[in-house]
Amino acid sequence: MKSHPAPAALIAGDGALPGEVARRMADEGIDVTVYTFAPGGDKFSFLPGDRVISLLNLPGAGGTLSLKAFLADLSARGIRRAGMAGLIPKMVMYGGTDNSLKELLKNGDNDDHALLGRIAAALEMVGVEVFHYGAWLKESMASEGQIAGRKFTPAEAADVEYGKKILAATLPLSFGQAVVIAGGAVVAIEAMEGTDRMIQRAGELLRGTPGVVVKMMRPDQDSRYDIPTVGPRTLEEMDRAGLTALALETGRVIILEREKFSSLAGELSIAAEGILP
Repeated sequence: MKSHPAPAALIAGDGALPGEVARRMADEGIDVTVYTFAPGGDKFSFLPGDRVISLLNLPGAGGTLSLKAFLADLSARGIRRAGMAGLIPKMVMYGGTDNSLKELLKNGDNDDHALLGRIAAALEMVGVEVFHYGAWLKESMASEGQIAGRKFTPAEAADVEYGKKILAATLPLSFGQAVVIAGGAVVAIEAMEGTDRMIQRAGELLRGTPGVVVKMMRPDQDSRYDIPTVGPRTLEEMDRAGLTALALETGRVIILEREKFSSLAGELSIAAEGILP
């Protein structure tokens, strides 16, 4: 008799990534329950309504983020494995939490890597396995060399090399998964706002001057969460901002909707290449 995959939970942050991960899990026959910070809209329309749950509306949560309520709901559903995908809203750090989560947040650094690591450890302490969502997206990882669109110009390649040096300094400090460089100068670096809003900010500063985006991952990043991600929306934001090239660390950045991404890069004449650290 064929065994059914064990049920699983996905804590869904912002962006398109959680929807893609949940869809691929469901396609494998996994009974996946998605816990969201905000209404998911059509992102999880392929799941039954009782499998998409607001973390703020859990029994006992009282309209706040509650680790205790979340763990109780996992237990009630018989879920013993969970993952975290997408940009986790910083409301986790700045209010809107109950005492069970506040205690977790005050026990160390609150950079993304440390914060998500403590959440993962809290899950593991009660016997919940934290899975690697990248296992469902292996073919979506950036490959080395030309990925889509045209090749880098010499000026773009020089800016990419400078961007790599900047990220080599910032990534170990747990910020700056992406940076915008123009003419050998740092225009913007990603913090808690996320890549898309960093690109928007860069466009406001550059006012039509072209620039490049370099996106990489912290060398010791726990691959169970916070893998850098780009997709068609990234290219659309770059086009609006006047940015002309996108450099992605080989094997460590996820490209969502790969076919659409490739087609759009060609249409917008944006160079996308995979780079080594």
